Amino acid sequence: MKNLCKSATCFLTILFTFIGTVLPLEASEKSVSEPVKVGYYEDGDYMSRNQHEEYVGYNFEFLQEISKHSGFLYDVIDAVSWESALQMLIDGDIDLLPAVYYTEERASQMLFSTQPMCNIYTTLNVRPDDQRYNYDDFEAFQGMNVGIISGGIDGENFKAFCQEHGITLKIHEYDETDKLLAALDNGTLDGVAITHLGKNSTFRSVAQFSPSPLYFVVSRQREDVLEYLNRAMNDIMLGNPGYEMDLYDKYLAPSANQKPVFTNEEQDFIREAGTIVASYDPDFAPLSYTEPGTGKFTGVTSDILNFIAESSGLQFRFEAHPQAEALKLLEEGNIDVLCVSDGDYLWDRRNQINSTIYFLRSPTAMVTRTGNEKIIRLAQPEGYQLSEDVKKDNADMDIIYYPSAKACLEAVNSKNADAAFMNTQVASYYLEEERFNDLSAAPLSMYNNDLCVGVSFLADQRLFSIINKCVKYLPRDQIDTSLINYMAKGSQFSIGDLIRQHMAAVILVICLILGIIIFLISHNLKVALRSNQRIQELLYKDDLTGLYNINGFYKKWGELAHEKDRGYYALLYSDICQFRLINDHFGFGVGDEVLIGLAGILRKNQCDKELCGRVSADNFVILMNYTDWEKLLIRLEAILKQLDLWRQEKTGIPYQIGMVYGAYLINPSEETGIQQMMDFSNYARRNAKNNPNHFVMCYDEKMRQQAIFQQELENRLDSALSRGELEVYYQPQVDMETGQIISSEALIRWNHPEKGLLMPGAFIPLFEKNGMVTAVDLWLFEDVCRSMRKWMDQDITVLPVSCNFSRLHFEQPDFPEHLSAIADRYRVPHQLLIVEITESAIIEDPAVIETLLPKLKQKGFLVAIDDFGSGYSSLGQLQHLTADVLKMDRSFIVHGIRAKREQTVIRNLIHLAKELGLMVICEGVEDQEQADILLKLNGRLAQGFYYYRPVKKEEFESIAYSK
Repeated sequence: MKNLCKSATCFLTILFTFIGTVLPLEASEKSVSEPVKVGYYEDGDYMSRNQHEEYVGYNFEFLQEISKHSGFLYDVIDAVSWESALQMLIDGDIDLLPAVYYTEERASQMLFSTQPMCNIYTTLNVRPDDQRYNYDDFEAFQGMNVGIISGGIDGENFKAFCQEHGITLKIHEYDETDKLLAALDNGTLDGVAITHLGKNSTFRSVAQFSPSPLYFVVSRQREDVLEYLNRAMNDIMLGNPGYEMDLYDKYLAPSANQKPVFTNEEQDFIREAGTIVASYDPDFAPLSYTEPGTGKFTGVTSDILNFIAESSGLQFRFEAHPQAEALKLLEEGNIDVLCVSDGDYLWDRRNQINSTIYFLRSPTAMVTRTGNEKIIRLAQPEGYQLSEDVKKDNADMDIIYYPSAKACLEAVNSKNADAAFMNTQVASYYLEEERFNDLSAAPLSMYNNDLCVGVSFLADQRLFSIINKCVKYLPRDQIDTSLINYMAKGSQFSIGDLIRQHMAAVILVICLILGIIIFLISHNLKVALRSNQRIQELLYKDDLTGLYNINGFYKKWGELAHEKDRGYYALLYSDICQFRLINDHFGFGVGDEVLIGLAGILRKNQCDKELCGRVSADNFVILMNYTDWEKLLIRLEAILKQLDLWRQEKTGIPYQIGMVYGAYLINPSEETGIQQMMDFSNYARRNAKNNPNHFVMCYDEKMRQQAIFQQELENRLDSALSRGELEVYYQPQVDMETGQIISSEALIRWNHPEKGLLMPGAFIPLFEKNGMVTAVDLWLFEDVCRSMRKWMDQDITVLPVSCNFSRLHFEQPDFPEHLSAIADRYRVPHQLLIVEITESAIIEDPAVIETLLPKLKQKGFLVAIDDFGSGYSSLGQLQHLTADVLKMDRSFIVHGIRAKREQTVIRNLIHLAKELGLMVICEGVEDQEQADILLKLNGRLAQGFYYYRPVKKEEFESIAYSK
């Protein structure tokens, strides 16, 4: 009977497992029949548009993940405001709206997701410089002018909060978040009560209340969407139960922009507390250790405690104690704080500790001697819960306690122990030492270190509250940076190591270097005596303009930076727009005259304690006194006007010479190095060059994040190419008279595992600058050839495909041969492949491109000029270029083609191109009216959203080749 029950139980388990596995797979193959219309309004880190007009934020990343699991596509509908979006959902004008609080009234009007998308709270925020209010300072809140979002639950939560605490104030309702925050920023409001704003907020949060879940809601007309939404959210949470927290950390966790706010009672404690005694482990690097030479407390936790001190005003005195000794001192009340504590609630209770939320979660490593397979004796650092967990799980082994992690490694190295379990970062740091070369570390998944700050039970409860609050506001990226910096210090190869390993060679090199140094010093002293002034000029002055060179600029800044009464400055990095064209069209002599003329204007506009210099080519750096942004703009505009007047009087250049500037604002207490500040201003300059609406831009946090994002893309490209994250989309090109597809253009997309689908504008300009675009272009070309070969093997009559190539390819003389080799590898006829190059690339380097285009033609490839008419006119170049296709830039159509004047230009351009034997494709056709006008103007071929959007390869195959 027992065997029968066991068999039945086994059968049912297998059956349910099969059902649970197969049915979700079958369900996931289905999808919503039409795109889901998602409501959008500007809502900070929850949802917004980035500089590429892409929708970003917590809500959209969650939607992208849902889309992966459900298969449905979505279109974004701009509802402008929260109230409008909610009403559109009720009326059925949109299908789905994220981030909605639950109420019974709403439940009767719309459908709520089963799972919440996050749990969030309402906050009362004030301006960062408004020090009238402390945290939960109910008395100070009386009489405030507070704004809320009209119709929002967070506003109702705030009203209930005020009633609960007897707060009487004036409430003002706004329909849009942007308007609400602008009113706070300009002083119209004292505060705003709104759902937690996210990590990009700079406001002070002086109250937090009403934690509540936020849901996705669906229109009652789209019950089909709710089914797929719930199933997808269940799949996401089962696959990654911490998904909501991952998104919270990414978008909503505190950042460097935000600081903790304390209650009146906590402020009283900070004023009265005196010095707080904190203990650190002197041999727990890189997390905490005593710096050799200085004897000072240093490491990651040193930075964390300094952050706590700066954020709160607490004063700490640090004492070095092994962890076990520190626990006894804590229990006796002789110290107040442990810089590192790794215990859970039971460990805390046994050792009379209150641990904060963790600031770092680290894995554990097992360290052993190389080749040692038998482990009997374990060396463990005393005073850490990790050691107690290891002892409990390895009762059959001999556990030997040592006062520190470093002592444990020495025990393993000297064969007094076989292995040691410890924090991975600590193990990695010490194993960089030469004496531990015979040891190796293996990561373990069974133990995790949640590292916290520990506060004594005997200490005032307010001390724990203050430190815990500061740890909560500790920026995660700051911890990562600190950890990387200290790990790098530990991996530095010391001079002592070098000498010990290569004693004879080092002595020989030192003697040689000393001999060379003595000779050079003697020679240089003789030269210095003859022409010291000339040397100074060579070192610190630019030969062409007479301004400081980069060395001179650094030197003068060093003198200004140490002045006691130094004020605010703006550091500007500038260059001359299209300076290369000036050299190409008018000669290098005229280009040098422009540089000299600009230098004279900068020198003339220089005030007391200001600097200017030329760092390279047409790049100038300027240090100006700074009071406010408007006055800075007026000075820079005056320089532009003077430069234009000089141009008219002194040169034959027929157009105005433009300039762009990047600015970095320097405050009197600035500690950032001059090189890094110049990097910041140069980065802002590059952003200004890409933004035609601004000739000067100021470096800010958003630019830093963009730089980090771009660096991540650069680092990830190789793996993206190998993992298939890049994908080719095809946009058909059609005959407008018949509607027949005649060819297509291959376009690149990046399915980034964290950022979602990236459009070319997010990464191609970056790769164009660093040269990595050539690898992307060739990958796309090879993928196109591979697909065409597949279609031809299926007896499909393949249509021509055009591929874009950067001008960087044309700097390689063997570029035509390289393309031929790829096409021949897949046996694709060359006449089916169109090589596209943009008009702007031709203008930048016409001679080189004119040389290579005939070679491409000789190989049988077709050549297309893309974006024709988007920049400076290249009509004169057409007669020299052996092209087959002219793609008329979409700007001709976007700017309007109804007027007779515009139609005359387009008609004559089409006529000229056809007379030269070029096929003309009109880009950017988006409606029937545009198509009809272009047909009347003798334009027959088109590419645009009116006919087809870019689609995946499988969809294009269905569109273009299905019978």
